[in-house]
Amino acid sequence: MSSGEEPQKSGWFGRFGGRYVAEALWTPLEQLAEAFDSSLLDVEFIASFESWLDHRIGRPTPLSHFKTLSERLGGAQIWAKREDLCQGGSFVITSAVLQVMLAKRMGCTEVVAESGTGDFGAALGSVGAGLGIGVRVFMGREDQEHERLNIERMKKLGVVIETVDSSMRGRKRSCSEALRYWAEHSERVLYCASSLAMPDPYPRILEYGLRAIGAETRVQLKRQGCVPEYVIAPVGSGSFAAGIFVDFVNHSDIQLVGVEAGGDGQRNSASLVHGSPGVFQGTMSYLLQDSNGQITVPYSIAGGMCVPNAGPQHADWAERGRVHYVSVTDEDACQAVQLLARTEGLLICLEAGHALAYALKVAATLGSDEHVVIGITGSGERDFDRRWPHGAEGGGHE
Repeated sequence: MSSGEEPQKSGWFGRFGGRYVAEALWTPLEQLAEAFDSSLLDVEFIASFESWLDHRIGRPTPLSHFKTLSERLGGAQIWAKREDLCQGGSFVITSAVLQVMLAKRMGCTEVVAESGTGDFGAALGSVGAGLGIGVRVFMGREDQEHERLNIERMKKLGVVIETVDSSMRGRKRSCSEALRYWAEHSERVLYCASSLAMPDPYPRILEYGLRAIGAETRVQLKRQGCVPEYVIAPVGSGSFAAGIFVDFVNHSDIQLVGVEAGGDGQRNSASLVHGSPGVFQGTMSYLLQDSNGQITVPYSIAGGMCVPNAGPQHADWAERGRVHYVSVTDEDACQAVQLLARTEGLLICLEAGHALAYALKVAATLGSDEHVVIGITGSGERDFDRRWPHGAEGGGHE
């Protein structure tokens, strides 16, 4: 049973997925899986979740036509699913709502997580405050230096921030520390995942929570009377891309493209393009590793894409050829973000800039009666003080 059908209880997507964890985490994961499966049969729980989406975080988000940009390119019509307009400016609050609601259902008093960009930590802080659940976030020291705006947001929302010293940016060490904390306090704490590349049931939970993105997009396109040639989304661990792809994956006439971070052209975070199958952080998927099976350091200017592995749904889609995966350099992503700002007046995050950069190339080869949809994962305000690659203007730097 593959992703795109009803969520599978086995926790496998083809030969990928599973639950490769230490014994201390097996019982908490099993308890979470049981709570999630039972919640899907609870009409009141589902209604409460949907009410949060509609009345608290701003769903459905718009599908915007970039008319000026499309005319400038002279190719296909470019549409964007606008998750930057969710509360907090990012898609992650949708999955945060579902997971904090599950924590409350399970009788937990606190949730714990890791965050590379701080978006997920701020989202949890917002939902946790609304539902009376404490929030603790583990985050690398260097990541905090790059994400000062979100650090301030988390502090104002009452999030407890645990600083993790690590030799690299990204979630690897922070995730390990958060999981350790969960294992030690599982009787009152639930771990909330921002990454799709986690042991079962997290890939199923995140896909279910985020599939609203794709469902809304499909309905909005139908209202516009168009069928897209391409749906294009950025892929770090791939939770957003899974959410937007899942409603289109059974439509073979629509090409799905996942865009990974090509970094500086030498270093990258493109596990589906350059990686190989293996087990990491509790799941079987594609990951960046050397010939000895050691994890190699991912690299990207976009913090949300600086991960060494993708979720198991993407590994399955890649192996079956249903989704085409490519990589885009940081410089090209930054130039795309700048172009959009100057033509449409919209500031998007660098993660989404990777998808936009590839979409621009594709759209230029198509006719004006054809359509390309890109996923905008979040707003670009937190990238203002980032040092952009040489040759890519933007970020407020001269």
